[in-house]
Amino acid sequence: MTTPPPLSATFDMKALRDYLQSHGELFFDVLELATCGFYLRPIHSASSPDTQPPLFSQLCFSSLGQNAPPSADAVSTWLQLVHPEDREVFEHCFFAPEEHPGITETPLRYRLRRGDGSYRYSEERGRKITLEESGEAIWLSVLLDVDGHFHAKQELEDSHREIQTILDTIPTFVWIKDDSHRILRVNRAAADATGMSPKEIEGRLTREIYPQQGDRFQASDRQLLEDKQPLRRVPETLENQNGKDYKVLIDKYEMPSLHDQAPRILVVGTNITEIDEAQRALANKEAQFRNLFERSPMGSVLIDSNHQLQLVNSKIESMYQLAPTADRPIQLSDLLPLYLHDQLTPPANRRASQASSPRQLEFQTSRIDGSEMRISVVTVPIEVENQIMTLATFTDITERHLVAIDLKAKQEELERSNEDLDRFAYIASHDLKAPLRGIMHLAEWINEDMPKQVGQEVRKHLTMLNAQVSRMDRLLNDLLAYARVNQQTDTVEPIDLNVALPQLFAFMSPPGTMRLSLPERLPSLTTARGPLEQVFRNLIGNSIKHASQGSVVTVTSEVIDDSYQFTVSDDGPGIPSIAQERIFGMFQTLESGQDRRGTGMGLHLVKRLVQVQGCEAWVESDKGEGATFRFTWPADEKIIPVDEPQLSIT
Repeated sequence: MTTPPPLSATFDMKALRDYLQSHGELFFDVLELATCGFYLRPIHSASSPDTQPPLFSQLCFSSLGQNAPPSADAVSTWLQLVHPEDREVFEHCFFAPEEHPGITETPLRYRLRRGDGSYRYSEERGRKITLEESGEAIWLSVLLDVDGHFHAKQELEDSHREIQTILDTIPTFVWIKDDSHRILRVNRAAADATGMSPKEIEGRLTREIYPQQGDRFQASDRQLLEDKQPLRRVPETLENQNGKDYKVLIDKYEMPSLHDQAPRILVVGTNITEIDEAQRALANKEAQFRNLFERSPMGSVLIDSNHQLQLVNSKIESMYQLAPTADRPIQLSDLLPLYLHDQLTPPANRRASQASSPRQLEFQTSRIDGSEMRISVVTVPIEVENQIMTLATFTDITERHLVAIDLKAKQEELERSNEDLDRFAYIASHDLKAPLRGIMHLAEWINEDMPKQVGQEVRKHLTMLNAQVSRMDRLLNDLLAYARVNQQTDTVEPIDLNVALPQLFAFMSPPGTMRLSLPERLPSLTTARGPLEQVFRNLIGNSIKHASQGSVVTVTSEVIDDSYQFTVSDDGPGIPSIAQERIFGMFQTLESGQDRRGTGMGLHLVKRLVQVQGCEAWVESDKGEGATFRFTWPADEKIIPVDEPQLSIT
């Protein structure tokens, strides 16, 4: 705390009293102003540093509920009553010399402690007084109680801040203007829309902030004040300094005046920029939808829950040959029978719409000219303007339906023809076998009964006859086997190729110089035994017949995807590339004439048996280097074959 200057005998208190008495007007002013007391403080200067201490009126302390201290302790006691946060500022002005700028007639506000410990806001107003006789200068300060005024002002400012905070939190634009079009208050949303801060806007005229709309805004302000009627939902575009425009709907209201204030205008703007953009986007999508709907190559209609057609494209009109009018538009009953109407009813709600799947209907109907047509309708639920509807597409499938009927009839005819052909082949092979057996027996009897003197030429002819009869018998057997390919009724059973193939090879009586070579392990699979053994029998028989001069027939296997791939190889003369496709044809062999040893059905039967299983057969060969026949066969399980040494079976 700053220590007051020491007492001085030069200052004459009597002279001060005489001065106050001689200046009665000043004295009464002091009494009028000093609601909380006053004090007189001599002003010391560099020329007269020693002055008497300040003189405090008793009201200074009693107004605070404090006891007045002795005069000598008045300053120190007063300083203790000043709030600690305000003490530095008070001391700076209280003890300032005359030339110090701290002495001023500007009101000084600080807090003083009351007797109950609370603080009161006080305002000190002062004036410098110079005594005429002695020339001494004193500072006269009067104290005013401004606590109520200060708190009221504080509450008003707090209320103002609260209102501003509320305004700043809402997305709606808010302006408050006076009757001269000056913006008194603006919220954050409205300020941000201009690219300016609220402080930059408040206090300025409307046309300064919105130069393009200013005159129109001010005209509507005047209309509002004259008509006393609010303005509602006026569309406007507000420009932004950053180049972005805002679409808003403006509402204006006259605010009631308080304390005889001039009328004020409340302006509320609803930002509809996003709504406007969404509406434009929706309109564009709707236009695109209508364009696609109209340009659809299929007839399309949009059906509501009351079975009313909301949209119909022109394809429907041409498909049904309809000519709608304003008085008689196209109705659902014009397009499909009544019993199908309920199947085109849209789902009741969005959840049911999402759970439903497209449906397809077919029906027979007729055009306006009476011609029949077959229509296919695909329905799907869609949401249009928050309403669930059914989008139905109509396709004229009359021609396709007729083709399908014709194709079905031809397929049935083909199936009957195949059945007749199979029956013919089966019966023919059985019926032809009887006379063949008779011819064979007759030839044997003739050969046995012929005299010994009959020449070798006759015996040679009988031998040739027996050979041709045997070939005919084999051909009939092959035809019968081929006819039965599509009628396989073999049950599925396990088959171990490691056992089955050696037995099959031995049963076919190969030349003594030929052997069968198998890997250490072949697969055991569950399949129809007859067709698989028939394939191996024909392929191994083909190798024995055409590679009789060779020495080995090799069988291998491997797993490819979900199938087995088997190979049957020989070291015979091979097959020319030009004939590799032909040998799988019916009655096709590499020999001709008397050299022909086979019927030409063996490989064709192999290919047919494999194809029935959904697989394929082919040959790989170079002339003079043997032939390798490959075929695939369905696998019941995958087996990873082990690369083992070959096992030869002679």
